[in-house]
Amino acid sequence: MAVKKRRFAAEDWLELGIAELSARGPEAIKLEAICKAAGLTRGSFYHHFADHNAFLVGVAEHWLTRQTIDVAAQLKKQDTPEVSVEKLNDAAMAVDYRLELGIREMGRRNADVAEIVQRADNMRLSVLADLYAARFGLDRQAAFDHALLEYAAFNGLILINPDIDVDRQRALYARFDLIMRRFFGQHD
Repeated sequence: MAVKKRRFAAEDWLELGIAELSARGPEAIKLEAICKAAGLTRGSFYHHFADHNAFLVGVAEHWLTRQTIDVAAQLKKQDTPEVSVEKLNDAAMAVDYRLELGIREMGRRNADVAEIVQRADNMRLSVLADLYAARFGLDRQAAFDHALLEYAAFNGLILINPDIDVDRQRALYARFDLIMRRFFGQHD
């Protein structure tokens, strides 16, 4: 007796898109490639998505939720700035860097995805600026400027070393944090 294959839902397509984008980059989520990876037809794909662009937007929204909205939700208002920084660092070190690179490349190719990437960057910068303001007593502009510098360093690290291990990340962040604390007159 043949086993009936479970129906592929839209969520399955999005999860596969995330996995393929992370593993193989934007070329892996072109229509033919993603259907081949799923082992399904275009008809199955189009049952869930109006067109390929709708799928790409869905993948980007899925990424936004997973790697930005869910991370920000881990930070609680009642947490001290230090606890929030620790939570944010743990979450940042769990980010799939290959997925970050893939989604940013997709954003360079697709204006709809670029808007979602911009929303993620804005959310991330806002969270980080709020932490700088709370931690060091900075006004909004100074907090944003420092957040932008840190975020640029984070993204630069992803670009030059997407396979960096967690221990090395932690060591680099500890050094960066020490520089910031000294700059703001907070010593150990």
